[in-house]
Amino acid sequence: MRVTIVPVDGLVNIDGLRYLGLDLSFIPNNVHAVQWYDTYGEVEIKDPVTGKMISNDDINSLDLYQPAIDAWNSAKLAEEAAAVKKAEEDRIAAEQAAAAEAERLRLAMEQAEIEKNKPQGNI
Repeated sequence: MRVTIVPVDGLVNIDGLRYLGLDLSFIPNNVHAVQWYDTYGEVEIKDPVTGKMISNDDINSLDLYQPAIDAWNSAKLAEEAAAVKKAEEDRIAAEQAAAAEAERLRLAMEQAEIEKNKPQGNI
């Protein structure tokens, strides 16, 4: 699993799927980013006043950053739920449109039958 966490942006990117604006306030303000490469990673440390990069510290676990991954999972589930809801709304709208079109055609055919059976006047 490839993970990038950028607290200042509320960004968590896991395997190329990113969400912004997540609550990462639990991460200290001297952390510029966390990079994880499947089995190892690094924390990019900055001076919180100047923003200057100070160091990259190796890590061998993402446990401290699990709340960021949980936030990403919540955002992903919310996005998926919204997609399912939209698909259902679109399906219902399509059914309603089809029913309205069927009713329009039924009325047109009914009107045509009335016109066909209308007595013709003498000229």
